[in-house]
Amino acid sequence: MEIKIDNNQKGLPHQFLSYWYLTRRHLKVFFKNVPTVIFSLMVPLAIFAVYVVFLRSLEVGVIREQFEAALARNNLADASDAFKEEAMTKLSGIADCWLISGVLGVSCITVSLNTDYIVVRDKETGITRDFISSPIDPRIIVLSYFTFNVIVTFAINFLVYLLCLLYIAISGAYMISLVDFFAILGILLLSVISASLITFFICSFISSESVLSPIVAIVSAAIGFLIGAYLPSGFVDPGIEKITVFFPGTYSVSLLRNYFIETPLAKLQSFFMTTDGGKYLPLASLIDELTGQFGFNLNFFGYKVPREIMALVIFAFIGIFAVLDIFVGYRHFFSIHSRKKEKKKDKNVSAD
Repeated sequence: MEIKIDNNQKGLPHQFLSYWYLTRRHLKVFFKNVPTVIFSLMVPLAIFAVYVVFLRSLEVGVIREQFEAALARNNLADASDAFKEEAMTKLSGIADCWLISGVLGVSCITVSLNTDYIVVRDKETGITRDFISSPIDPRIIVLSYFTFNVIVTFAINFLVYLLCLLYIAISGAYMISLVDFFAILGILLLSVISASLITFFICSFISSESVLSPIVAIVSAAIGFLIGAYLPSGFVDPGIEKITVFFPGTYSVSLLRNYFIETPLAKLQSFFMTTDGGKYLPLASLIDELTGQFGFNLNFFGYKVPREIMALVIFAFIGIFAVLDIFVGYRHFFSIHSRKKEKKKDKNVSAD
């Protein structure tokens, strides 16, 4: 794609124009590569499909056992089949929301990292070197790559988010409120910004697609376990659970779960309180069991992390990696081209 920038223009308006054209160029290059777009979309959907086909029955089975145990414990084993079916539908919906939160948290990272192939390819083919040779401020070049990554990652995750909501609606478990919808959207944007800053920092040290590809594969396979997205905390080793609290994605997933599951938990409690004149109110204790075993609450070495702290941690990671990108990643990003240019000069001198 040809970028039409008048080299005679100076000042801030020129840099903003350059920023606009560069960002648009990156977007066009990405969306023209249809296989990459499809792959970026299919990764989170494939994870969700694996859950629905394989893991859902396991988690729902555990919840069913806890539900039946709670019925027996409270002398409610004679509850009607209609009540049991309705309760299990709501409980299964909670399990679905738990996993959807994990899928979105993982997707923010994997899609962002996969999208950065544009950055690496441009470095490998010398396109970035051409940008540097132009009168464009190098900071504008970096900002355009970051903006492009945020736009693509958020767009793909927003589409996955809508598809997951459609699944929840079809299952008949519940519908999230408008407030929760926009709250989750805001968390998703924060998670995308955090992931984009982290993946750009990683890719600033990579100058070959052959190096990036295995990194994407490894991260895609492992990140879900490292941020507690795939299995409830009651199913994993306590040592692994302690490691997860040091990954920024863990806080994104936990914050998403808080907003995804708040409404269904409230509706489940209301269901227990109002059905048959409050006969099933003792079953409300089941909610505490589920929140403990499924890790709805993030535990930092015994400290229950509230929502506000989770959000602050995400902002802190955004600030840390923004600084790292500016003072470390930014310099290394362009030092690669400087070293290549010096090597080329050395070869020309040797040839002479």
